[in-house]
Amino acid sequence: MKLDKIFSFLVPKDTKFFPLFNDAADNLVLASELLIKLVRERDITQRLEYAKQIKDVEHIGDNITKNLLNELNGTFITPFDREDIHELINNMDDIVDYIHAASKRIHFYKLTSFPEEFIWIADRIHSANKEIQNVLRSVRSVNDFKKHVNCCEKISEFESEVDDIYQEYLSKLFEQEVNAIDLIKKRDILTTLEKAIDKCDDVGNIFSSLVVKMG
Repeated sequence: MKLDKIFSFLVPKDTKFFPLFNDAADNLVLASELLIKLVRERDITQRLEYAKQIKDVEHIGDNITKNLLNELNGTFITPFDREDIHELINNMDDIVDYIHAASKRIHFYKLTSFPEEFIWIADRIHSANKEIQNVLRSVRSVNDFKKHVNCCEKISEFESEVDDIYQEYLSKLFEQEVNAIDLIKKRDILTTLEKAIDKCDDVGNIFSSLVVKMG
């Protein structure tokens, strides 16, 4: 038996890591649900309400991240490699941070409407977060990640789709947008959304790495 598998048996049964990961994943899904509502909303007042809700979700995510880091720093034996746990914590937090950053830009820039591409990207961010949630809801040990290789593949596919949408829309934006200020606004929002899906892919890569390490 490999040494890492031997250590996995020594992990305390009452560890808080997986329940906290679960909380973080649920928070990701809530943030992206609100993001979809935000980019579909034309009313400025209602947009502000969604932006406020996303800000609240971001604060909840910060608290979950803090609790996870405290758990990591206060625990001698962890369910898997400490560096991987730290990367997972930070990347999940970054997803919510980028969703929050996009919501702030959407609120302050006050565009009258959003390109369909923004809605497509928001949908794929949400789909990727749902896959992250599917994984973390069902894992109780590091070996359980092996059951979710298909989820990792789906997250990667969503990221690739967004990358294509991003490149195509950016090209179209520079060709067709005659208002320089609107161009900058749309580009800023687009770039922030693209960073959010990149972080989803980073989480999927961590899952895939754990599968390889435990293989």
